[in-house]
Amino acid sequence: NLARDVMQSLREKGRVVRGYIGASVQTLTPELADAMKLKGQPTGALVSEVTAKSPSEKAGMKTGDVITAVNGKKISDAREVRLMIGSMAPGTKVQIEVNREGQSKIVNVELAEMPAGEAEEGAETTPEESAQPEKTTVFGGVAVADITDDIRTALNLSKDVKGAVIAEIDTESSAAKAGLREGDVIQEVNKQPVRNAKDLLAISKKLKPNEKILIRVWSQGRSGFVALEPK
Repeated sequence: NLARDVMQSLREKGRVVRGYIGASVQTLTPELADAMKLKGQPTGALVSEVTAKSPSEKAGMKTGDVITAVNGKKISDAREVRLMIGSMAPGTKVQIEVNREGQSKIVNVELAEMPAGEAEEGAETTPEESAQPEKTTVFGGVAVADITDDIRTALNLSKDVKGAVIAEIDTESSAAKAGLREGDVIQEVNKQPVRNAKDLLAISKKLKPNEKILIRVWSQGRSGFVALEPK
C-alpha cells in the first residue's frame, strides 16, 4: 500500500523516500506495439529514456525495452511500474522482466533514492523566433530545424539532447493528431538516431509508403515514443 509506505517513511526519516531506477516509462499502447512490430497483444511499460549513470543503465536496461513484470508481477501499464518502484526502499534489489526486440530478458536493478524533483513535469516552453534556422518539412506537415544555441536555451535542453526540433506543425496533420507539437525534439525514427534536420529528412525519404513510424521525441523535459500512421 503506497499510502502506508509513505507514512512509514515520514515516521522513520522525516521525509518521503522512494525507490528510483532512473528510467522514464510510458504505457505501451496498441499503436506503439504495432509500430514496434511486437507480436500478439503485448502490454507493459515502454522505456522511453534511461538516465546516464542510473541504476537502470548500470543494470543494462535500454531505451525501447518493454517492462512486462517486476519481481514476477505482471505489468499492464506505466502507472504500475511507478507505483511498485516508488513503494520500495532504496537499496532493494528488483528483478525486472523486459521484452527487448521480441526476446524476454531479466534485468536486475538495485534501487537508488529518487532525487528531489525527479517526478516533476518539465516546464512547457517554446523557442524564441529570433535567429530562426532553416526549416525542413517531413511527415506531411511537420517543419523541423536544427537545434541552435537560442533554441537549446529557450527549451532548456541539456547538451546531450540531440535531434531535430519541430518549428511548425500543421494542426490537421496525422503527426499533430498523434501528439507531436511545436518545440518537441525528434530524436529517433524507427530506432534510427536523428542528430539534426538533415538526418531526419534522409530517414524520412527512405520510409516505405505504408510503413508505420515509431518516433522517439523529447517533449516538456522528458523523452517518449509516438506512433505515426502512414499517410
